[in-house]
Amino acid sequence: MQGKHSFRPKALAIIDLDSFVAKDHFLRRIDGVLDLSFLRELTAPCYADGQGRPSIDPEIFFRMQLVAYFYGIAKDRRLCEEVKYNLAYRWFCRLYVEDDVPDHSSLTKIRDRLGVEIFETAFRRIVQQCQEKGLVKDECRVMTDATLIAADASLNSLAHKDPEQAQQEEAAQRERRGSIDGKAQRTLSNQTHCSRTDPDASLAQKRGTPRQLKYKVHQTIDADSRVILDTEVTTGARHDNQPYLDQLQRVRDRYGITICEATADRGYGS
Repeated sequence: MQGKHSFRPKALAIIDLDSFVAKDHFLRRIDGVLDLSFLRELTAPCYADGQGRPSIDPEIFFRMQLVAYFYGIAKDRRLCEEVKYNLAYRWFCRLYVEDDVPDHSSLTKIRDRLGVEIFETAFRRIVQQCQEKGLVKDECRVMTDATLIAADASLNSLAHKDPEQAQQEEAAQRERRGSIDGKAQRTLSNQTHCSRTDPDASLAQKRGTPRQLKYKVHQTIDADSRVILDTEVTTGARHDNQPYLDQLQRVRDRYGITICEATADRGYGS
């Protein structure tokens, strides 16, 4: 039939991956500023050169983490799937069409292997690159805010810190579960209880949201470019203003910045 298109799913083709990413695409603009070549040298002590199976390039790993952050992809499984099918993501992560995307389990292992210190060093190097490109000025305005993040632990994981009280609560819970209504109410607080699965998380609540085990992320950014200058993670119970002055001091000391103006909401007004 005239005009009918015959689709051949297994047909071979030569693809210019760069041509699929628009000139004004967000990831292309980021790629023009970002140089992650330093990561191989930074992470070298974490790998045994020439031993075992070939490792995943640390630059690919970090680029995938950036894609996850930029596009709000919270789960490693979904991140690997998105990078597999999205050509712009593949281009940014330096993965050709025929390249295998790292498995989600590998991302977890790499994250644990590198540790906090390497992530912090990489973060500071990237901010310094933003300074070199003029995105962060020597004299700038900053804004600070904190966000609650749900921990991967349920309220059922909370146990009393006192062993004797913990046994009594557990016995009471079993008894209530066997009752008709099945309800098991407990009085919980950060002073008396701690999660068995995530001891670093704490009970926290924001108006309009349920009370959960949470963490709190404190961030200071450049008010003009919106580049994040410093991030600190605490328990959900830490008040916004407690790490505030130390965070501003870190920004000044690490990057040689003069803070002309600091903005924060009323949670910091004490």
